Amino acid sequence: MRDGIEALEGRVLGVSELVARLREALFDEFGEVWVEGEIASLHRSRPGHFYFDLKDSDAQLRAVIFRRAASELPFEPEEGMQVLARAQLDIYAERGLLQLVVSRLEPCGEGALRLAFEQLKRRLAAEGLFDPEHKQKLPFLPRRIGLITSQQGAAIHDFLRALRQRFPAVDVLLYDARVQGEGAWREVVRGLHLLDSRPGVDVIVVTRGGGSIEDLWTFNREEVVRAIFELETPVVSGIGHEVDLVLTDLVADARAATPTTAAELVVPDAAALLRELSALRAQLTQRQRMRLQALRHRLESLSRALVHPAQRLTELGRRLGDARSRLFHAVGHERERGSIRLAPLRERLGRAVESLQERQGARLRALGGRLHALSPLAVLGRGYGIVRRESDGAILQSSEQVRVGESIGVRLARGALRASVTKTAAE
Repeated sequence: MRDGIEALEGRVLGVSELVARLREALFDEFGEVWVEGEIASLHRSRPGHFYFDLKDSDAQLRAVIFRRAASELPFEPEEGMQVLARAQLDIYAERGLLQLVVSRLEPCGEGALRLAFEQLKRRLAAEGLFDPEHKQKLPFLPRRIGLITSQQGAAIHDFLRALRQRFPAVDVLLYDARVQGEGAWREVVRGLHLLDSRPGVDVIVVTRGGGSIEDLWTFNREEVVRAIFELETPVVSGIGHEVDLVLTDLVADARAATPTTAAELVVPDAAALLRELSALRAQLTQRQRMRLQALRHRLESLSRALVHPAQRLTELGRRLGDARSRLFHAVGHERERGSIRLAPLRERLGRAVESLQERQGARLRALGGRLHALSPLAVLGRGYGIVRRESDGAILQSSEQVRVGESIGVRLARGALRASVTKTAAE
């Protein structure tokens, strides 16, 4: 930079040229730098840029975070927050101000990280990422477990030791990822997507040992939380110790307090399963034994009640012969009793028939006499006759029914006459 200044000595420069030379010199000398300080005079513009001062006890610099970088911040900057800024020194030409163009901003100190944690937690909870209805059920016995952790850490040994003690037959597919430090979250996200797409992986475990909030910050990154939320495979988060809480614990389908607890969550205890299976086998055997004994008693009872067909036919034949004998005896007895009872009945019936015949004959004779008295032939016998018109056979009751010269017939008690009307006279 000294050489550049010496090269400009004796020259008259325009302001724009000088600013441009200074910007080049700043970039060549410093490039991107990490600067730690406190946020002051914070302002957010309508397009989404952040403008603020970054200061310490002795100095301050103007700083800006443009909208694109601001959209990737995992927290909301606040006045008085201690932060670590990755920035490039630049000169705002219109005002001739030295400023930091910030590309990345991280909270500094546990208090600032706690604030960033709570901010992101509230925002993601409002979107529903932690809601219980999005949780998936863990498989009872996974065929293969996807494990994301550092191969160099203690967590993998705790997890595998507990896993082998509980269910040694299960397969584990390890994705070796850094679990803290710059860019570690990118490795974790890659591991999540890779294991989620791998056939046969039934559950994914993300785990690491304990540490400070800075050490665990990878698992508070919004990118990691959203990646877990979008997976189709159930996820268990086993980060830190029991007192540690990270955002992956809230979004995962199950939370384990430690790596050992994570192993206990994803596989059952094989020894306990064997004991339970043995108890069930004993119960089944006992029930089958009792069932067979009951069936044996029933079979014996049926065997005693069962009769050979020949013996059964003989018994039926004997019973049929006895019944036939009783029937013949009863028929003969009834016939004898019937004959004794029929004799007086027959005598009474004969007398009743004779009496009935006499009464009916007398009645018939009386009716015949009455009928004869009413007969037209009896009337004719007393000198009367029946006169009919020859033309149509009509019985004449009046002289007006015939004309002179008409033929008539007369029926007498014995015989009949045929005559011709010569004269009519009214009564």
